[in-house]
Amino acid sequence: MALIGATVRACPEAVVNLFHRRWSVPVIAEVHLAAASRDSTGARFVGLTHRLGVARAALRETVEFATAHGWLRRNPGYGHPLRPELVLTARGARLGPACASLWALLRRRGIEEIGLRKWTLPTVWAAGEGGGRFVEIRAALPGITDRALAAALRSAVGAGLLSRRMVEGSPPGVVYELRRPGLETRDAVERIIDSM
Repeated sequence: MALIGATVRACPEAVVNLFHRRWSVPVIAEVHLAAASRDSTGARFVGLTHRLGVARAALRETVEFATAHGWLRRNPGYGHPLRPELVLTARGARLGPACASLWALLRRRGIEEIGLRKWTLPTVWAAGEGGGRFVEIRAALPGITDRALAAALRSAVGAGLLSRRMVEGSPPGVVYELRRPGLETRDAVERIIDSM
């Protein structure tokens, strides 16, 4: 039997930052897809609100957040009214394909609501391929509270990404392990880490 928690490692701060805002991954994904699909360099703000179904204020905050982290920038200057307003930076362009892949996976599985919560995907990633106990997963996620971790684990188990298993020992405990959808989701988050 593998050592429980053997693959639990600290989640990079950049990943925690990316998931800090609910709409960061979808916005980066949609700007990437818009640029790739129509010989454009980016996307328009109004188009993003319609495609994502996000409120203007939430999108504005996400754009400011992504801009502050160097993933997006506003397209400078004047020009045609259909000129893209938002473009990816070089860092954002490296991140775009991985975000698009993760966004497509979340939509295909119907778990966008759960997957876009601040701590769900970092928690799934931190659980590791070998599984982990609550304290091990918490140690791998800088800045998470016990309450937030309990909610993220509950959401991930409910979405079928993780399983919860009682283990004997001293003291007995609970181990969270990746299920097949969780492994696929963790791999998508790993691609994001690799592209950072």
